[in-house]
Amino acid sequence: MAKTLDYQITLYPAHRDGAFVVTQFQMMASYPEKRIQAAGMDDLIDKVTQFAMEHGESCSASVRCLAPRKPPGFKRATENLYFNLVDRTAEDRGDAAA
Repeated sequence: MAKTLDYQITLYPAHRDGAFVVTQFQMMASYPEKRIQAAGMDDLIDKVTQFAMEHGESCSASVRCLAPRKPPGFKRATENLYFNLVDRTAEDRGDAAA
């Protein structure tokens, strides 16, 4: 059994624009945050997914390990966490044509 560690999750607004995912970040803005405890990467990803689905909006999840050392596989498991992505490619093209 993996050791239980503390993590902090922050959800940032994001959307798909063609082949790219755009994450919006503004200094001094507040974003949904949650502190969790997870044992292993599978447990961590399950809890991050649950939090993002409860949020319900298009977002990018940033996970920060609060332990002194990150567990093996942490970076690979948490580097591309996107949920409920909305494709805004058509919206942008419609605005440009008008």
